[in-house]
Formats: sequence, structure tokens, C-alpha cells
Amino acid sequence: MKKLTLDHSYTPSSLKNINQELFKLFAETEPDEATFLKLVSERDDFIQKYLNEIDQADKRNFAKAELKVNGALVAYADELFKVSLNQLSRLVRGRKAVKKYK
Repeated sequence: MKKLTLDHSYTPSSLKNINQELFKLFAETEPDEATFLKLVSERDDFIQKYLNEIDQADKRNFAKAELKVNGALVAYADELFKVSLNQLSRLVRGRKAVKKYK
């Protein structure tokens, strides 16, 4: 996967910490989907709370910057899904082959 950019000029430090955890996960050869879901949910909860705390102009700028980040996260999640689906398909084919030769 190409290098993702999760931080932008409007990223608060608490969100940068969550993004760092995501970067660590991306660096793994086989990232754990459950950990990815946990971190993305944590990130979403933080952003929802943060949006309620900032003024309208900052909210607009932050949201525009986050749209790109969210698109990248969705693409990464889609890639993880495809990898998992491929692994599952190989497992099912392997099972069928084993049953065939029993």
C-alpha cells in the first residue's frame, strides 16, 4: 500500500497520536483487521467530539482536510477486505481439495 498521509495542518495532537498507532499498523506485513477497526472507531469518536468543540471556520477547514484522509482510510480498508477475501477463498478451495482426496 502506498504511504498514507493522515495528518494535516489542522490535526490536533491527540488525533496525531491515534494516527501514529495507525501508521504502526500499516507497517505490519499482515495488519490485524480488529485493531484497524478499533483505531478507526477511536479516531471517529475523537473527531466527532472535536468538531463540537471548535468554531465554525475551523470546523470547515478541518472537515475539508479530513475528507482526503477519510478517503485514504476507506481505500486502505477496502484493500484489507480484498486481502482477507482472497485468503478466505484460498482456504475454501484448499478444504475442497482435501475433501476430494479423502
